[in-house]
Amino acid sequence: MQELVNIELLMKSFNKPWYIAGGWTFDLAANEITRTHKDMDICIFREEIPFAIPYFHEWDIQVAIPGEHRLVPYKTMSDLDPPRYCLHLFKENEFLEILVTERNEDEVIFRKNRKIKMQMSEFSKGNQRPYVNPAWQLLFKSLSTREEDEHDFKIYMDRVDDDRSKKWLLQSIIEANGNKNWIRILESHFEEGGNIL
Repeated sequence: MQELVNIELLMKSFNKPWYIAGGWTFDLAANEITRTHKDMDICIFREEIPFAIPYFHEWDIQVAIPGEHRLVPYKTMSDLDPPRYCLHLFKENEFLEILVTERNEDEVIFRKNRKIKMQMSEFSKGNQRPYVNPAWQLLFKSLSTREEDEHDFKIYMDRVDDDRSKKWLLQSIIEANGNKNWIRILESHFEEGGNIL
């Protein structure tokens, strides 16, 4: 849990919306650490980046170039223009990944298929430790599924009682042409008595 304490302390004075993202979202939803995590990801909305950059002025900020597996130094806001969406921050032996996320008023937009959206009221979970709805994370994971993603999906299905988000996830994976097995499992969940809402 030290990683969660550390990120909470780090972001304590950042007075814009931010959310823990990645694999930690499933452990926060389950209220238990269920696997090891390689790093800490947080989500910040694109319009908040001008506030985030000065906040992390003591860090070395690098921009990940999509599809090229390389980083370039962040110098100006244009360095992060779409399709770029990811910042890697380094400070001594610390590392933080910032996932820059799009929204339009009260809707968060899925960058890999902009037809897919989630209401802010559903996207935002937690209070003291705000985190992204695990269903949002699973939609990304459904497009290129690793062993740890299968673990996270199982934790979500077994431990998270949120049929509204599960329905959204089912519809969104179908729209995004994601993991077919997850579609079958979600469909079975609703056929077996899950509340389809």
